[in-house]
Amino acid sequence: MKATPARDARFGDGPPQAPGRRPAARRPAWRALAAALLLVLVSGSASAQPGPSLSGTFEVRYAAAVGYGAPPALPGGASVREPYATMLAGAHVDLEASWRPLRATVRLDPAMLVPAGATLPTWEPGLSEAFVLLREGPIDASLGLERLPLETARLTVPLPLDPVAADGTRRGLWGARVSAYVGALRLRGAGFLLPPSRGGSGSLGASDVGAAFSARLDLTAAQLEAHALTLEAPAFGVSASGTVARTVVYGEAWLLTGPWRGRAALGASGYLGDALWTLEAAYAPPANAPGLDAAPQLAAQLDVPLTNGDSLHTVAGAGLVEDPAAPGTRRLQVSASTLWETGDATATLRLGPAFTIGVAGVRFALQAQLDAATGF
Repeated sequence: MKATPARDARFGDGPPQAPGRRPAARRPAWRALAAALLLVLVSGSASAQPGPSLSGTFEVRYAAAVGYGAPPALPGGASVREPYATMLAGAHVDLEASWRPLRATVRLDPAMLVPAGATLPTWEPGLSEAFVLLREGPIDASLGLERLPLETARLTVPLPLDPVAADGTRRGLWGARVSAYVGALRLRGAGFLLPPSRGGSGSLGASDVGAAFSARLDLTAAQLEAHALTLEAPAFGVSASGTVARTVVYGEAWLLTGPWRGRAALGASGYLGDALWTLEAAYAPPANAPGLDAAPQLAAQLDVPLTNGDSLHTVAGAGLVEDPAAPGTRRLQVSASTLWETGDATATLRLGPAFTIGVAGVRFALQAQLDAATGF
């Protein structure tokens, strides 16, 4: 049993503070390296393999939030209450081509975002992943732009590694990975370019490269994993998840060096009738600002199916967030949203209220989102 991931907080307190964009200076070298590897692998296997196959999906998304906000009162004055609107127009494209034992994947999430109060839109080109995977028996090897999620947590991200775009979409990292499956054990090694939020620069030097190694053990009713990483400084982590009396219990803990500090998350997920619930406590950065320092966080999610095939999705959270008006000071921030979802596999409509009370003031909004998808 796996809980549904929390939805992106696209209309919370604005875009994340550390949007993920890889430096432009690195693109030609990595593109040339990826193309060269692809040509070598294809030329060595094309004669003995069947012809290529191509599949994909295309999704168009329109979203808007119209609400009312009141920023915090200034010393000696009153806060100003004003209406606001946030709009998003975007698409999601998944393309996959197979030439056994090779598979090429490209994922695009272009978007145009108009945050509340902005006069000009923010444009996201949207290249989320683009990599080639070679699968031979128990070995997987990949090269290109690929996500590297490390978390076991479902509502928070104690150790954010993947860059985050301005619209809340998580992007991949340029690099190479190798995984080996030995019975119930999976060993994975990865080398990648560090994003700017972790000290990466425009030049390709030793300080711009990170590495990760993990060992995962899959048991009948549990999964255990250990991690070792070199980022701006070494980091070590352990995670586990398992089923206890029809409830999934999971957790993770991280130790970061330079300076020494910790991150952690503990959660549970299960069914109450037909409703799927998830509760989680974490010492992690805020969900909508992964670039900030870690702080205590609480999060909850409830997915309720309705009798006519519709559903309700409710997400709530509370945590400490650094006050931009008073650096070094953390204040409590509370947020919640409910989305009523209706539709089918080709078109989905979501409507619902949302509110945030915290360092940015008070905001109430009505959200609307329409997704239309097709595939081939």
